[in-house]
Amino acid sequence: KLMDRLLRVGEQIAAHSASCLFPNLKSLDIRSNISFAGMQALAASSLFAKLTSLDLTENRIFVAGMQVLATSSFFPNLTSLNVSDNQIGSSGMRAFAASSFFPNLTSLNV
Repeated sequence: KLMDRLLRVGEQIAAHSASCLFPNLKSLDIRSNISFAGMQALAASSLFAKLTSLDLTENRIFVAGMQVLATSSFFPNLTSLNVSDNQIGSSGMRAFAASSFFPNLTSLNV
């Protein structure tokens, strides 16, 4: 349990640090490095508003992670999203498809 909590804190710090160090970041690839807690931190951060490409391939975000992402209004410029190999299922995709927060998305890889 303690290790899980430490990992979650580490993911949140990494997400915040990346956005502070690279305020003009357009593309972010965090394959195999983010859990549901990290997804929550990412989706809750307005610091990534300039992203146009986000690669979340092979993570552990599952259905709940997609639902969290779907409710985030902090990715208005995102044009490309890769969530392949995340076991998000049809309910995760339905939640994302119902979202109005990704007006510029033109590429979705599931």
